[in-house]
Amino acid sequence: MDKQHEFMESMETDLLILKKQRLQKQRRVIPAEEIPVPERLFLFRSCTGSLEYPGTEKAVREVLERLGIEAVMSPDQTCCTGYLLTCNALLPELALAAAARNMAIAEKMGLDVYVFCNGCFGYNTEFVHILESDPALREKINQLLEPFGWHFEGRSRIYHVQELFYRLREKLASLVVRPLTGIRVAVHYGCHYLAKKYGILDDPDYPTFLEEIIELLGGTPVFYRERRACCGAAVGRSFTHREEVSLRHACKKLLNLKEEGADVLLTVCPGCNVQLDREQPVIAERGWGEVFIPVMDFAQLVALSLGVPPQQLGFEANTVAVDALLAKLGA
Repeated sequence: MDKQHEFMESMETDLLILKKQRLQKQRRVIPAEEIPVPERLFLFRSCTGSLEYPGTEKAVREVLERLGIEAVMSPDQTCCTGYLLTCNALLPELALAAAARNMAIAEKMGLDVYVFCNGCFGYNTEFVHILESDPALREKINQLLEPFGWHFEGRSRIYHVQELFYRLREKLASLVVRPLTGIRVAVHYGCHYLAKKYGILDDPDYPTFLEEIIELLGGTPVFYRERRACCGAAVGRSFTHREEVSLRHACKKLLNLKEEGADVLLTVCPGCNVQLDREQPVIAERGWGEVFIPVMDFAQLVALSLGVPPQQLGFEANTVAVDALLAKLGA
């Protein structure tokens, strides 16, 4: 009986190892194999990015142009609606219909979809996964869309532009005009990318791909203690528990950055940008600590290093001024 018990335990252990390996393979992708380098792509606009930090979108387009990639957009594209769904402002069927319609726009152009917002990335990929997994639901959603001339087929894949930047990191390094020499750069990866259950670029427990790009551009990555922590907004959390949870969480992260002497904090999500930039004066007013570290989108710093004039990158929208950083860069 003991030998049989040991055998069963051994089999269970082996099965768990195989399951873990299979899940790991599904969750992580190899850039050279999984991230294509397109001539043209559909750039999915972010409602938060366009409204709060329009320079983010401009930076992405400038970097893509220098990489020789055409960014195509459409005035027909709407918000991904994930934010509204999370806050229970609409029914799931409406969110799925909006996502299907947006994807259908890219499909008509024969283009894959690239986003520059973690929220857009997380919600769109999940919505498309639901539609592809449930044929009956997909048919129902298409019936809603057909009177308006749209039909979702699921032919366009969804990527985050940071994945493309990593795929082309060597080319980016060859285009540097303003090296990030002497700049201590911290990165905030954000929950909606790292928490995705399949097809992400790096190890979700300890990602380094953005720091690798920073090093190639001449900067010094700052590996701070709160690097993987949420910005604290968590979509609805910034409304429902702003004072006791959301702001406290952001404060802890920002104070850690100050301890490490970061010159700038980079995000890959306009929503995180709002939380970590706009709330710094509020945190100071509460008497929790003064930080005032400039926050910008990853693409904005890449664009600066490639020689894009700062006047084109919308830094006047920032709450915490970026002047000291621009001075260090000679911009």
